[in-house]
Amino acid sequence: MESKDDDYWNDSTNKSFNFDEEDVAVLEIPSHSSTNKRSLFGEDTSSELAYGSAHTELPLHMIISDENLELVLQEQSRHMMTIPKGISLEDEVKLLRRKIQEFNYAPSTDSVLRKLILGQPCSLEMFRSMCEKEQLLDQAIASGSGNAILRVVLFLDRTLKKKLFYSLLQTRNEAVAHYMNYLALRLKVTECTDLLVFLGRHHEASLLQFSIFVCSTSNVEFKKQRLKKIYSDYFSQPGTNTFYAQLVVNYMNLLEYQTNELHATGASGRAVAIQDKSVLETLHYVCGKYKWGDTALQTNDNPFKLAENHQVSQAQFEWIALNERAKQQAWLDFDHIFERKAWLNLKQKSFKLNIPVDRSILRLHALHAPDPVLSTFLAKVEDPQRRLALARKVQCKHGIVDALVSLKDRPELEEYRGTLESGTEERLYAENALKSLNNKWKSDAMKLIK
Repeated sequence: MESKDDDYWNDSTNKSFNFDEEDVAVLEIPSHSSTNKRSLFGEDTSSELAYGSAHTELPLHMIISDENLELVLQEQSRHMMTIPKGISLEDEVKLLRRKIQEFNYAPSTDSVLRKLILGQPCSLEMFRSMCEKEQLLDQAIASGSGNAILRVVLFLDRTLKKKLFYSLLQTRNEAVAHYMNYLALRLKVTECTDLLVFLGRHHEASLLQFSIFVCSTSNVEFKKQRLKKIYSDYFSQPGTNTFYAQLVVNYMNLLEYQTNELHATGASGRAVAIQDKSVLETLHYVCGKYKWGDTALQTNDNPFKLAENHQVSQAQFEWIALNERAKQQAWLDFDHIFERKAWLNLKQKSFKLNIPVDRSILRLHALHAPDPVLSTFLAKVEDPQRRLALARKVQCKHGIVDALVSLKDRPELEEYRGTLESGTEERLYAENALKSLNNKWKSDAMKLIK
C-alpha cells in the first residue's frame, strides 16, 4: 500500500523544481497604492519605503551635469557593440568589419576631447599641423575642463618649438594659468619665468623668483646675490613695474644694513637678532640705539630715515618708537617722537598723535609711565567723560583733576582732593585747580548779574 508521501510525488498537480527551465519565478514586491498593504511580517511598509527612497536617492543633476552625462551616454553608445538576434553569419562579419574600419580612421577633435574630459586614454599624435593643434587647444578651452586643457597644452609643449608654443599661449590666458600652475607645483622655475618674460609679465617673473629663491633660504649672502640678479634681469626692461622694483631695492638695502651692523658691532646680541628680519624688527633695533634729537644723521641709523626709505607708516613708526623708548624709560625722547613744528611758525611746536590715544595710554601705564607723561597723552582725549574714565583706570592723579576741571564738577573735585595726602604735589595741584575753578565760577556769576 502506497503512503501519502508517494501520492504527493505521483500527483501531476505538484510540479517539481526544474533546473533546466529558463523562466524562474522571482519574488515580486507589490507596487504601492493608496490603500495600506501588509508586508511579509504583517506590517505596513509603504510609508517606510517612500521615506527611504526620498532620502537616499539624490537627483541625478546633483551627481553629474547634463553636459557630462550626455558625453558619457554618447561614449557608451559609440563603443557598445550590439549584434541583432537572428542575423546571419555573413551580416555579422560585415558589421564587425565596418566597426574595425571606424577604429582605423583618425578620430575627430570632438571624440578626442570627449575622451580627455572623461579621463579615458587617447593619443593626440594624429594632430600634426599647426592649424589642427590650434583648433584642438581652442576647443579644449571652450570645454572648460582643466584636465583637457592641461593635457593639450603639455602635448603642444612637447611637439612645438618654444617660440611657437609661447606664441600660441600668448592670447589664451586660461591655458597659461593652467600651465603656470602645473610648472609652479613642480618647481620648474626656469620654464615658468621664461614664459612670463615672453608674455611681458616681468614683475610676476621677478616675484616668482623672489618667492622661490629668496624667501626659501636663510643664507643672507645668497639672498643678496639673487636679488641683484632679479633686479638686473627683470627690472632693467622698459615698462617694468616701478613699485616692485623699489621693493627689491629696499630689501637689498635692508639686508646690506643688517650685515654692516653685524660687522660693526662685533656680532653683538641685538645685531645678530635682526639678521634677515623684517623692516619693523630692524626699526625696533634702530630706535633702541639712536640718539634722539640728532637730525643731521641721514642714514638708516636714523629711525626717521629708515621709516621713510621703507615706506613705514607714521602710525607704525610712532607705536614702535613709543614701546622702545618706554621700555628704556626714556620719557624725554617722546618730545622728539610726537612733537611737530607748525607749518607757518617753525618755532611753534605741537604734540600730535597718529596712533589710537586710548591704546597708547593703556600701553604706557603697563610700561610704568610717570604721571606727567600719562597726563600729556590724556590731554589728547577730547571727550571729558572718557578722559576721566581713562584717567581713573590708569590712576593718573593729574589727569583726573584736569578731567574734573573740564567737566566743571566742583563737588566731585572737592571730594577727590580730600582723598589725596596732605603736603603732596598732587594735593597742591588739586587745590590750585579747585581755586581756579571757583574763581572762574565767580567770574561767570558776576557777568550774569551785570
